[in-house]
Amino acid sequence: MKTILRLLLVLTLLPLATAAHAEEPGLWHGTRYGMSPAQVKAAVPHLSVPAKPSRLADGAVELLRLDDVEIAQNRFAAAFYFKGNKLTQVTLTVSKRNFDEAMIVFDDLTGALRSKYGKELTRTIERDKLNRADAIWMNGRTNIDVIAMSVGEHEAVLNINYQVRVAQDADRL
Repeated sequence: MKTILRLLLVLTLLPLATAAHAEEPGLWHGTRYGMSPAQVKAAVPHLSVPAKPSRLADGAVELLRLDDVEIAQNRFAAAFYFKGNKLTQVTLTVSKRNFDEAMIVFDDLTGALRSKYGKELTRTIERDKLNRADAIWMNGRTNIDVIAMSVGEHEAVLNINYQVRVAQDADRL
């Protein structure tokens, strides 16, 4: 009888334990939030250590990079940002001659992301001295943000960011 009670107790508590140790949110290309640099290297082939790593405002540092990623017929560079040796963000970046060229890629990407994740939560386009286009999706606890930006008619930059920041902020509510 004790064995049956123990088995019932284990079966009752197993879903709770599984939920407590659920996988971290997925980011990009098989990576997950919280992975170590070694785990990211195992998940993504051909990574390199950047000669001049960039740093995000929150202190996360680019420890790994993947150059020449083709998306929507454009060549992106993927930067893998870590904080405390844990992956926190993946950013894919491409530069274009001007904002109009960046907007062509922005529209292609938002269409592809819409087919994958559904309608974006927000989409804004502002044209002025600072040109900016932004579209945001949530996939589970992962935030996907596409941003195109330029100052006037100068070179434009387009980023695709995969992170969990907003989802973590919501946990505090």
